[in-house]
Amino acid sequence: MFSNFDFDIIVRSLPYLFYDGMTFTLTLTALATLGGIVFGTALALMRLSGLAPLSILAAGYVNLMRSVPLVLMI
Repeated sequence: MFSNFDFDIIVRSLPYLFYDGMTFTLTLTALATLGGIVFGTALALMRLSGLAPLSILAAGYVNLMRSVPLVLMI
């Protein structure tokens, strides 16, 4: 079954998979976290502002995102 499978390719790719893959994953995680904090803070400030259009817009966005299943957003 594995007679035509070349395991050497996997062994040669391990440093790339571990170093570059982990670097990309951690960078993406950090950027997504930072972006979420900034966006969430902006929405909270819009919601707490005295301006009705901003507050309604932020509340509508938050309610929409909370009511839509995550699978549909992806």
